[in-house]
Amino acid sequence: MRIGILWVGLASLCLPVAGAGFAQEAEWPKEIDYPKAKVTIYQPQVESLENNELQARAAVSVSRDGGTPEFGAIWIEAKVDSDRGERMATLRDVKIPRVRFADASEGDQEKLAKLIQESVPDSGLSVSLDLLVADMDAAARGTDEPELKHDPPRIVYRKQPTVLVSLDGDPIYQKAGGIERVLNTPFTMARADGKLYLGAGGGLWYSASKIEGPWTAGAKPPQELRALEKQSDSTQDIEHDADKPPPAVLVVTEATELIVSDGDPSWTPVEGMDLLYLDNSDSDVFLELATQQYYVVLSGRWYRGHSIDDQWKWEHVPNDELPAGFAKIPEDSTNGHVLPLVGGTTQARDAVLDDTIPQTAAIKRSGGTPITVTYDGKPKFEAIEGIPARYAVNTASAIFEVGKHYWACEQGAWYDADKPQGPWKVATQVPEVLYRIPASNPHYNVTYVKVYDVTPEVVYVGYTPGYYGSYVYSGCVVYGTGYYYRPWYGHYYYPRVPTWGFHVSYNPWRGWGFGVSWHNGPFAFSVGFGGGWFGPVGYRPWRRPYVGGGFRKTNIDIDRSINVGDVNIDRGRRTNIQNSRNNVYNRGDNVNRVSKVGDRKRPANRPTARPARGPNNVLTDKKGNVYRRNDKGGWDQRKNHDWSKAKDLDRTPSRNASRPSNRDVSRPTSRDVSRPSNRDVSRPNRTSTTRQQRSSSTRSQLERSHQSRTRSSQRSQQYNRSRSGGGGHRGGGGGHRGGGGRRR
Repeated sequence: MRIGILWVGLASLCLPVAGAGFAQEAEWPKEIDYPKAKVTIYQPQVESLENNELQARAAVSVSRDGGTPEFGAIWIEAKVDSDRGERMATLRDVKIPRVRFADASEGDQEKLAKLIQESVPDSGLSVSLDLLVADMDAAARGTDEPELKHDPPRIVYRKQPTVLVSLDGDPIYQKAGGIERVLNTPFTMARADGKLYLGAGGGLWYSASKIEGPWTAGAKPPQELRALEKQSDSTQDIEHDADKPPPAVLVVTEATELIVSDGDPSWTPVEGMDLLYLDNSDSDVFLELATQQYYVVLSGRWYRGHSIDDQWKWEHVPNDELPAGFAKIPEDSTNGHVLPLVGGTTQARDAVLDDTIPQTAAIKRSGGTPITVTYDGKPKFEAIEGIPARYAVNTASAIFEVGKHYWACEQGAWYDADKPQGPWKVATQVPEVLYRIPASNPHYNVTYVKVYDVTPEVVYVGYTPGYYGSYVYSGCVVYGTGYYYRPWYGHYYYPRVPTWGFHVSYNPWRGWGFGVSWHNGPFAFSVGFGGGWFGPVGYRPWRRPYVGGGFRKTNIDIDRSINVGDVNIDRGRRTNIQNSRNNVYNRGDNVNRVSKVGDRKRPANRPTARPARGPNNVLTDKKGNVYRRNDKGGWDQRKNHDWSKAKDLDRTPSRNASRPSNRDVSRPTSRDVSRPSNRDVSRPNRTSTTRQQRSSSTRSQLERSHQSRTRSSQRSQQYNRSRSGGGGHRGGGGGHRGGGGRRR
């Protein structure tokens, strides 16, 4: 029976707290009161989420005229508009293709179906993203893994606070007035009067005679450099502890990661395990006692060595091939934050599933701010390995040539044009070949941006975290492809996204963030989403509490952008800002491109959903039978207008059924046991066996749904605590990749 199409989005069921600044987890079940009936909708059970298309089912009950509730099941098909920053998904274009009330007559089925249809508020329903993550079946999704590189970078160890300053190869100088700026680094670096200068912010400068150092703090740069710093930031926004010496500086021109401890290494046991961790460092370094081998996690990847000094060559260890002890790290311990990076853990599975959920938006087909593409000279295209397409190399934008047509991926949306310079219009479809761009190409990330739906007014688009550089490998998420991408340098310098050199770390609520290793004073670098250099990308993790020595990792939250000449300098501040900035569709010109067509007002005569008082313990199986989790951990089934123990679900094979007895039944006796008797006792009762298999399958379904429901509630509570500052994981802030940038 088809019940029609409802234009909803699953948000009147989400009751935001005034002034909280973010949506809380929707409380389930929900009640909707009518003059002569009350409808209760229990938490939906997700069956699949492909791109932005959701299929789910939910248990419902209807009480008419105060009578006994009639329980049933509804099936839901909907499009998902998700907000990863707020961790909520709004459903639209909802269809209810099926309703089942086992105890209702055919006539009552029709009445109940009509009432259920009216009960879904026109302003929509919202579902926690953590519900989607916890309820999705990883095995059924079969997430593909891209071909990434995992060769270790150079790994350096220092015993005092040190900042890593990365250059993309040997320094590239360009004259700007009386100074020569170093273009191929995100830090403020220049050469003047035969010396090199490095700006840390807050009036602190370093100097050196050569790029590799040594670098000395307290330098007095030329006035032209001082003026640049004065324009680019305000010292009152930067913390600096004048009682402590400034950190050392390590300048490198190759892929490098830095491990820093506060003095000699201090090792502490991981609770109850044969594993130690470096407790006076903000890096994740472990020592396995049984093998005396060291393990470090960098950009989500694990590396193993017999020493942490600069001379040792580290080897890569796949995330799902770590020693078994890593998966046993307590979740609520100091090192619990690494569990999403350990293959086979529940946290890793959740992280992989979270990587499949898109951030979505409706882009106006006309009337929005048009995109512009800047080239360094005439457009120059090069072939993309393995596919019949080319990409533009002399621009920061992602521009592709397929046949005689051009495509641009800009700020999470696709555009097309007849010429490489435009004009560009919002694309309604994307050539399949562009989704085969290999990870060896610097624009591989655009394969995670898709067009979902098209209407005459808008194009529904979305991107998954792969657009930010978060990829699946060995059952976990890792940051970056591991490839080195050659930058463009002509009149302008266009950097490409690096995997190494930014102290990337992962947080289950915000994704990837970055820093500059350890420091006790100001240090900032340009990581703009509108121009300039950019570092790792993603959602800002909350900071880990202070670790030994009072030092802490730099946490870069991109709080504002300031144009200085033709360089966009984004200054980092250790602040927790609203998550809405993590959504690329809420930034810059995208604000004018995004349509609000999905915002529909609920008619005045519609009742409002509110949290129900009862427990959230009613579920359905795939056939629509309704079950209740009872206080003893068992299951009751709704039959004949009442609850009764689901005896079939308690029928489990005898513990001894497969266990051999003392008697060796395979040994021949005087009786020829191989000769069949009139009654073949070896033949199973097929009807009984099939019934037991069905019961076992149903119980497994219900148990998984119950566990997912519990897990999603826990995840939402943990997330909300992290938002309010009640919890902390290691991790730096995050910037946005955007379209890159340039220096000239």
